Amino acid sequence: MIARPGPVPTVALGLAVLLLAAQLIGIRPRLNPRTDAVLAGAQVPRSSAHHAYVATEVIKVVALVVSGGALLILIS
Repeated sequence: MIARPGPVPTVALGLAVLLLAAQLIGIRPRLNPRTDAVLAGAQVPRSSAHHAYVATEVIKVVALVVSGGALLILIS
């Protein structure tokens, strides 16, 4: 029988899902027009949304590693 996961993997996984939703709903729509313009060869100013995307991505990876590590400890 497998024990129920505690709060650490649950919260970490929830954070990763929340950050993914923030990326898909809030950040990517602001980046898409700029990306299209850059690919078309236009010179456009830098966007701070890229920094937000990278920050959420880094935090999301850490949250997934924490969640996976906590689950591995649980089953071992």
